[in-house]
Amino acid sequence: MTNVVVLGAGALGSVYGAWFAEAGAEVTLVARAAHAEAVNRNGLRIDDQAPVAIRAITNPAEAGDCDILLLASKAFDNAELLGSYRGSAQAAFSVQNGVRQAEPLAARFGAAAVGCVSLVGGTLGQPGHASHSFDGPTLLGDLSSTTPGTAAAVAAALPGRKLEVHDDIAPALWSKGVLAAAAMGVVGLTRLVYHRIFLLPETRDVFYDLACEGAAIAAAEGVDLIDGHGPFQIRALTQEGRAEAHQRLQAVGERMEAAGETEVRVSILQSIDRGRPFEVQAVFGDLVEIADGHGLEVPTLRAVTRLLAAAMPSGTGG
Repeated sequence: MTNVVVLGAGALGSVYGAWFAEAGAEVTLVARAAHAEAVNRNGLRIDDQAPVAIRAITNPAEAGDCDILLLASKAFDNAELLGSYRGSAQAAFSVQNGVRQAEPLAARFGAAAVGCVSLVGGTLGQPGHASHSFDGPTLLGDLSSTTPGTAAAVAAALPGRKLEVHDDIAPALWSKGVLAAAAMGVVGLTRLVYHRIFLLPETRDVFYDLACEGAAIAAAEGVDLIDGHGPFQIRALTQEGRAEAHQRLQAVGERMEAAGETEVRVSILQSIDRGRPFEVQAVFGDLVEIADGHGLEVPTLRAVTRLLAAAMPSGTGG
């Protein structure tokens, strides 16, 4: 039996944890107290499915060695969770945002760490109950430091799910990272539901500027963005002119509106709603630091980073 530990099991970690359990794995969720108590009492429920019996704890030190470790917390909780976890892992992956999301795992688990891009959506309602809000794929790939075949072993532990193993995961990591910075930057400052940022010319402008600056940073790192899953086609978007990009983005908003997808609240907006910190450093600050290392001018990204840092709830860090 595969043994899985999920560190930071909120919405997305709970969805993956349930998937592993349904595939026959022995799963331990490390979660906040209310969620852990509800899971232990009544099982973990995803959408309207029957509850899944899963062990849940609050202290990472109580989770032992595992075959697969999933890091699903917000990035600013990495140090505490990884520092408190005392076990070892044969494979470790993260579903966090940010182009450097695999680095803490590589530092902690060495050759067991793999790169991952999760295009799965999840929201946490009442404790013990998560919603699988978007059924996108999960992309996995060995890093240059990874024991070959580790990503494929993780994928094999989730049969029947939408998983892809990539020989080079960097283009997918950067493509998601650039898209996340553009989307979360605009949403975080305007507090608009997702589809609205594509219907307004002002927000489309800022989205395009952020995406193009992110693409320039990726190019300086020697990474080509890719047109992968979803409607945005980030490579094409950042290679066309502003007028064409406006048309592409407006079409995205109109399609979402026509499909009734008018209440989508991306993760940064969910954090704002709850008065919780958001991932300024992982999503935005790391990109600015990489740009500075290459001597690149990224004025829009730098301004958004500073404004979001200033808007962080008092006494929190991101």
